[in-house]
Amino acid sequence: MRILFLPLALAACSADPSDSAPIGGPQLDPVAFFTGHAEGRAMLHKLMGKSETVLVHSDGRADGHGGVILDQRIEEQGKAPRTRSWHLVPAGRDRFTGTLTDATGPVTAAVTGPRLDIRYPMKGGLQADQTLTLRADGRTLDNRLTVTKFGVRLARLDEVITKGN
Repeated sequence: MRILFLPLALAACSADPSDSAPIGGPQLDPVAFFTGHAEGRAMLHKLMGKSETVLVHSDGRADGHGGVILDQRIEEQGKAPRTRSWHLVPAGRDRFTGTLTDATGPVTAAVTGPRLDIRYPMKGGLQADQTLTLRADGRTLDNRLTVTKFGVRLARLDEVITKGN
């Protein structure tokens, strides 16, 4: 089974509460952060198999309606590069809905201070939960993506995303 996920890369929080970042610091604006270029470097940890390096190149643009369209090129160790696209649109105060080419249903996202929590279903009954946390520098996100099936964690991706100039 091929498992690779990111974000938003916007791209995960079926993690333990102890894995959650504290609320505080700068407010994350996902549209502003993902407009322009960003680079991600991640480690993908699979339940079965060794950890792999993943690189993500993201290019985003405002959709003209308060949302963001994000195109990503994903380079997973030992595999051909692939692309995917996100489209997140506002759905109320600090909430977004949208689509992702890897998702089999709607993407939901909520901002809480410096954190963006994203959730979406995937092929094979998998569930992706992702938490992106803005660092104090305002240009770096820590991304934790967890993929589960029937509540069992199958993979975790730990990524650092850096906004381009």
